[in-house]
Amino acid sequence: MFAAAIKLCKHIGYKNAGTVEFLLENDGSAFYFIEVNPRVQVEHTVTEETTGIDIVQTQILIAGGATLEELGIF
Repeated sequence: MFAAAIKLCKHIGYKNAGTVEFLLENDGSAFYFIEVNPRVQVEHTVTEETTGIDIVQTQILIAGGATLEELGIF
């Protein structure tokens, strides 16, 4: 799913914080795209705990001109 989300964002030129949502089959055999939310969602703290990335701070740095590569994310 991560690779699919990255591929989608690169394809559309998306360069900021957002959420790419998928549905996952119960057995994990397949997943399906639902939507992209171009905003920080209320559940962002779960992602921050999982990834170790402060999403709000990162979004502010990107708005100031930093790239994901410069921030060490990719």
